[in-house]
Amino acid sequence: MKLLPTSNLLAAGLLLCQWVSAATPSAWTFADATLQISQKGAEAGPKQKFTSTSPISDALTLKNTDSLKILLTTKEGDTAKRPHQLFLFVKDTESELESFFSFDVKESGKARLDLTQKDIPVALLSAPSLSFTLVLGSFGQSTPLSIEIAKITPVLDAAAKKVLPEPPLKYQKLNEIHHIFRAEPRSPPKVISLVFLAAVAACLPGLFGAWFGLSANLSHLPKSLAASPVAHPIFFASLLAFEAVFFAYYTQINIFQTLAAVTVISPVALLSGSRALREVRARRLNGER
Repeated sequence: MKLLPTSNLLAAGLLLCQWVSAATPSAWTFADATLQISQKGAEAGPKQKFTSTSPISDALTLKNTDSLKILLTTKEGDTAKRPHQLFLFVKDTESELESFFSFDVKESGKARLDLTQKDIPVALLSAPSLSFTLVLGSFGQSTPLSIEIAKITPVLDAAAKKVLPEPPLKYQKLNEIHHIFRAEPRSPPKVISLVFLAAVAACLPGLFGAWFGLSANLSHLPKSLAASPVAHPIFFASLLAFEAVFFAYYTQINIFQTLAAVTVISPVALLSGSRALREVRARRLNGER
């Protein structure tokens, strides 16, 4: 068995390590990342550190007088390098609205982003909480990175709340509508009806007295029934039928049933009435009163 020299074994090991590192693609990441919120005219706020595996857990707020600054260094694997794209996505998780802001990145990988409340679209400022997501990547085989780094609550003053847009109209299922129909019309109390009935009945003697005072002659009744034995009774019965229909409408039936009954009675009353009045006219022409 022939053994290779030690120098050859070392060279082969180095080539194998290079081949393995070249075959395994690296990933984009970042280091020395900080987020700082400072108020205008005051001292700089504390720096909040975060990594690709440990986002900021503290509750953060962004007022209209605050400025937000993010500093970090991008890396491809273990090498500081400038990526092709580096953005901060600001998203409202409820409405799914989002906007993005690009970093100012140097060739050394050092990146910076300055952000104020005025830079964020008005539609996002009405959200109860905004998600800040860092996205970086580039050409090649290196794996890009997308990670949420913090959640920030925008705090609006009275002037900013006035310019907030109204929520957009959404076509969706509405709540069930319960229809409340008007109650059926009720008849007046029976006492009032009886009072008016008595008043009408009290007028009947006066009506009959007026007829007889104006020379109403009942002695012609047998002669008129003999001349027209069908027309007179049917005409009188149709008048009673009209009164019965009106009474039924007042007590229990509706308007449609009333119209149907009147439609049936009207032709009968018209035909019988014309024949009955024709017989009366004939007696008048003969001078019979």
